This record gives sequence, C-alpha cells and structure tokens, in this order.
Amino acid sequence: MNCEKTTSSVSSHRLLVRAEEAGKRLDLLLAERVPELSRRRARLLIGAGAVWIDGRRVLVQSRPVAAGQEVVCHLQSFTFRTTETSEPLTVLYEDDALLAVDKPAGMPSHPTYARKLGTALQVAEEQLRRREGRKVLLWPLHRLDTATSGVLLFAKTQAAARAVNQNFARRRVAKRYQALVAAVPAAASGEVRLALAEGHLRTEASTSGKEAVTRYQLLEAFADTALLEIEPLTGRMHQIRVHLAAIGHPVLGDTKYGREAERGAAPRLMLHASSLELPHPIGGRPLVVESPLPQDFRASLARLRPR
Repeated sequence: MNCEKTTSSVSSHRLLVRAEEAGKRLDLLLAERVPELSRRRARLLIGAGAVWIDGRRVLVQSRPVAAGQEVVCHLQSFTFRTTETSEPLTVLYEDDALLAVDKPAGMPSHPTYARKLGTALQVAEEQLRRREGRKVLLWPLHRLDTATSGVLLFAKTQAAARAVNQNFARRRVAKRYQALVAAVPAAASGEVRLALAEGHLRTEASTSGKEAVTRYQLLEAFADTALLEIEPLTGRMHQIRVHLAAIGHPVLGDTKYGREAERGAAPRLMLHASSLELPHPIGGRPLVVESPLPQDFRASLARLRPR
C-alpha cells in the first residue's frame, strides 16, 4: 500500500483552551474544535508529533488539557492508495478484540505527519477488508520505529483499545526485544535508569525529563558484539536505542544514536520486538504474542557464530 500527499496545502490551527474544556482529552478537543479533523485523524496527528501545547510537542493522545493553554495543530492531508503488489503482513495472533502482526523492518507502524509511505496500519486494515468484504478499522496500541521489526498490536474495537491502553498506563504490559549491540557488556544483566526528554538523553536532574528504565540480559557474546534481550519498563520514544548508546553498547545499524563504526556494521537497525505479554482486554487472561527473528537478523547472527 502506498501513501501519497494530496495537493491540499499544510495549514495550522491555534486554539486557546476554554475554561469549560479543562480536563478534556487532547484528541477529543481537536476533533471538536478543528473542522477538518475526526477524532481518529486527531490521534494520528498527535502520534506523528504534529500537535504542540504551549510550545512543547505532545505525543500522548489522552493527555488532558488545561484552561488557558495554547494548542497548535499542524494539518497535512494524505490519501492512501492500495496496490496489488503489497506484501501481506504475517498475522501472529487474532481474535474478536485484537490483531497482532509481524511488522517488517522498513515499514512505518502507522501514518505520520512526515512520512508518506505504506504503513502497517493501512496494510493490516486492507487485509481485513479483503477478507471480510467490508471496511474494517483498527486502533494502534503502540508503535515500533520504522527500522524495528517484530510484534505490533492493534485493537479491533474501541473497548479493547481502552482496556489495553489502561494496562499500558499501569505498566501491566511486558515488551521484550532482541538486539545486536556493539561490544560485550561487562555484566550478564543490568538496568539503565536515565531520564529522557523528546527522545534525547537527559542525565541531569530535570522536571522536563521523564523517567525511563530499561533492563537487559546477555544472551550470546561474540568477539566485539553481543546479542541482548531487552525489556523496557517504560515506553519513551527511542528509549532502548538511547539507553544502550548511553552505556556504550549502541544497537548495530543505528544511524541516529550509534557511532560511525556501528552505523555501517549491519544492513539495518538490529532491533527486533520479539514478544508482547499482556492481560487480554476481555476477561484478563494472560496473552503472550511472539515473533521469531527475521531472516536478515538470523543471517547476521550466523555470520558472527563460529562455523
């Protein structure tokens, strides 16, 4: 599926939050005050970083607004064109409430303000539309970086989306990744606690930095590279990549946070979302969704292992 920018121009809306709107969700406020926006499109723009409150970018759709705040929303219209050559996504789990797919590296999770490529959200919705013979809507529950592969979860109903989002907020969702990193950690396991702000490392005490905690465990050691299992206990943007780079073990192929030597050491960012564990939104039973390492990741491991 391809995404093309329409001919409509980019515009901005500046809103002043009224007293009676205090406490309202940001996505709902935008849908009510901006004629061009549905609530769903408001959520997409927020997730894409196109919405600001009092001069700071906001990425949380459910953030409550306060009276007197200035909200700026940058609009950009897109049309999505389906192509018959789109590769179908591998379904890892599906029921009436949830859909989990295996997102390949290089595919955006969902539409963004800046990217105009096919996304996992549109491809998954199109697969369901063809199968069901009707339009099907999915609700993104989290995101993976475009260069990251692995488990990506969607809700098939609003009720399921609310329940899963509540579990994310309560830290009842466990996400695990595997990564090939530069150098071998001195300890077989460890924990990184460094606050993050806007995806960049902030080590000094700061009210603007947000708590970020990442645990890691050594799975396999090579001469100057290691395979780690990683569990982010918080969900900040680029958290794993920033934390690993901060302790001297950047992910191989990381063109943003890696050093020059690591940037060209792999065909892509060697980070894979290997599993997701959460209470099912209907009934609360434990659900574990797993994604095997993709072929390019396995090939990199094979080159590192002794013959």
